[in-house]
Amino acid sequence: MKNISVALNAVLIVAVAILFYLHFSNNQSVKEVEVEEVKVEEPTKIEKIESNIGYINIDSLQGEYKLHEELTNKLKAREKKYKREMSAESSAFERKVMEFQKKAQTMTQFEGQTRQKELADEEQRLYKMGEDFEIKLQNEQIKLNDELQNKIKAYITEFNKDTKYDIIIGASARIGNMVLYFNEGINISSEVTQGLNEQYDLDKAPKEEK
Repeated sequence: MKNISVALNAVLIVAVAILFYLHFSNNQSVKEVEVEEVKVEEPTKIEKIESNIGYINIDSLQGEYKLHEELTNKLKAREKKYKREMSAESSAFERKVMEFQKKAQTMTQFEGQTRQKELADEEQRLYKMGEDFEIKLQNEQIKLNDELQNKIKAYITEFNKDTKYDIIIGASARIGNMVLYFNEGINISSEVTQGLNEQYDLDKAPKEEK
């Protein structure tokens, strides 16, 4: 039988479904993986000097290191796969909502409410799927970044067996500078900690009356 309430609810669900579909078809189901194209400038020829400190230009390394390119492409492929799956699920959901809209006027109130609940549950499932894809992609990005960093650090350690740098710095205009390697023999943490504690005790000691 015709039921105005069910028909109106159907229209509302269709509106939500279309917005939902557009939301994911516009690549919002998972965050875009930011893979910046690194423009590597022609290196200026600089005369090398003798030093026990060396640095690596991380920006140029990322632009030229083959493993970085491989892992970046792998991450992009995963993202495209998730988007295809999400788009297919969203399209199927939209078709179900459109079908419900067509049949709503011939349904009983109970049938309409039951189907509306089923579609609402499926909508929630799709939102959860989108969130899960986003988390998966973030975790995969972390995993691939760790793989890249571990590979670089392992090579630097091996490389430094011959060169004997005390400190190797990773320099980057985008993410800042970081220490990639340091010689434990130049660790002065103990001496500094001891000195700070001695200074602390002096500051806390009772002041002599003048």
